Amino acid sequence: MNAVVRAWLGFFALGAGLIHLALVIGSPLAVGIPLVVVGIAEFAWGVFAFTAATVPFPRTARIAAVIPILGWVLMLVTVGPESVPGIRVLPMLAASVLDLAVAITITVLLRRAGRESPPMRSGRYLIGLGAGALAVAALTTPALAATEAGDAAQPHGTHDEAPDVLDLSAGHPGH
Repeated sequence: MNAVVRAWLGFFALGAGLIHLALVIGSPLAVGIPLVVVGIAEFAWGVFAFTAATVPFPRTARIAAVIPILGWVLMLVTVGPESVPGIRVLPMLAASVLDLAVAITITVLLRRAGRESPPMRSGRYLIGLGAGALAVAALTTPALAATEAGDAAQPHGTHDEAPDVLDLSAGHPGH
């Protein structure tokens, strides 16, 4: 199996886990607890996907990647997103896209099991790694900004001026 594809799986899982963990803030307890469990599981699996020689627990991971999507759809159908405070559509959609990418990629890898891929040159490996990181960042960044945690973040350009590093006594009377 290609190391770039395994790294992409790690990126996808880390991005989805990060979004799910960011959605915990402001969510009701009944929604927050499953989001914490799913987010931690995705994050841990993503780290293992980076470090393992093969995809860790591929069949279980494929099913587990679809569970948050099914939960999200079930919540949309039964109660609607407006009736659950703290849950926002854009972050859940981005996390669902990342989870779906994990499930589809693992399915393709399982179908191609046994076929050896040729070794990859380092230049192609780095380009592939960068492309995967860029794709996940492009999905994850706006999704995180659309969460309640993103609402509380300080906007760019509104930061206070940097303190004068040479004046160590500024703001500390008696020094």
